[in-house]
Amino acid sequence: MTIPIEQLLNLPNIRVLKVEISEREIRCDLESTLGYAICYRCGRKATKFFEHGETLMLRHLPICERKVMLYLHTRRYRCLNCEDRPTTTERGDWYDAQANCTKAFADFLLRQLVNSTLQDVADKHQVTYGCVRGLLTRQVSGEVDWREFSHLRQIGLDEISLLKGHKDFVTIVSTRNEQGEAAILAVLDGRKKETVVTFLESIPQTLRATIEEVCSDLYDGFINAAQEVLPQARVVGDRFHIAKLYRAALDDLRKSEMKELRKVLSKEELSGLKGVLWALRRKSEDLTTEEQQVLDLLFECSPSLRRAYALREKLTGIFDTRQPKEAAQAQLLNWIKEVERSGLDCFWKFINTLKERMDIITNYFVRRSNSGWIEGLNNKIKVIKRRCYGLSNTLNLFRRIWLDLNGKEAFAS
Repeated sequence: MTIPIEQLLNLPNIRVLKVEISEREIRCDLESTLGYAICYRCGRKATKFFEHGETLMLRHLPICERKVMLYLHTRRYRCLNCEDRPTTTERGDWYDAQANCTKAFADFLLRQLVNSTLQDVADKHQVTYGCVRGLLTRQVSGEVDWREFSHLRQIGLDEISLLKGHKDFVTIVSTRNEQGEAAILAVLDGRKKETVVTFLESIPQTLRATIEEVCSDLYDGFINAAQEVLPQARVVGDRFHIAKLYRAALDDLRKSEMKELRKVLSKEELSGLKGVLWALRRKSEDLTTEEQQVLDLLFECSPSLRRAYALREKLTGIFDTRQPKEAAQAQLLNWIKEVERSGLDCFWKFINTLKERMDIITNYFVRRSNSGWIEGLNNKIKVIKRRCYGLSNTLNLFRRIWLDLNGKEAFAS
């Protein structure tokens, strides 16, 4: 069965005048079958043929791995509704004149851009870098479309550095959609409270009222902004960042203790402590036999590390236990007393933070909301930055995040 070329092209209101097929390319000459243009002045149909217009060269979806080039011969029509009878060139809604391609090919390029780079897509599909960049800029907004959301419920506030080792921070505001997947709401310059407040106030009132929780690290700017603009929402101290703080305390003690042990232990004895860093960082129930042996030897040499490790594991156990907020607060206060009795000072910095932010930290126990989805999104953003060799423009970073999260569905064929 022979398939008509019009069916293969799958374009509305066109007639194929001529087809030329070479080894690498298919060329099609086309004309529109509409028979009118929309008057640029009055907005009504102009149906009086005036003259043939320009020929547009448009790139279309490949057929059998051959590049498809369309040459659309346009017509100009005179408007009889306007007094001075202006003329207008016919336009179709199936192509992007700025990109010199059909909208089907534009969507194809944007799908290819998901998890890729502008230059890579341009090279693979023989288009210019400017063409792909222009499509991304025109078809993906640099800010959130609130119409995509019926509710927010939980939002996340976090910061990332655009340049590794530099304090060039941006604030990432995110939420989860109805399927529980991460969705980007904003990429804000810097991390000042005022910037976050301005964005939160820009959320439509109907959506703002649906926010029940704000998951954040313990940075004052984020916490104060959320409490000021979203008084109805519960601010939850992100468990990931809290764990990072108290686990860092044990890590600092390990460094100082190992420095002293290297002075008194022989090379042979020190060799038995190889791998102690990763053994200390693992939960006790996840240790292998070899790691447990390394820890046993370490604890014989350093009773302080034994006590600190036990206290860290107890604290993790408190956060792992499902219990009311008030019960968790009581256990945390008892834990602080144990640290005081132990004589260890490595946890004091964390304890000061714990006392200061006890209410926000223990809000975690109300619904056990965690930041796994936020950390997953942050890892994706880090990959985007590496893949693109850095992105300093917040609008473009928002576009790339949105595209990687939504592009395959948004630009599906």
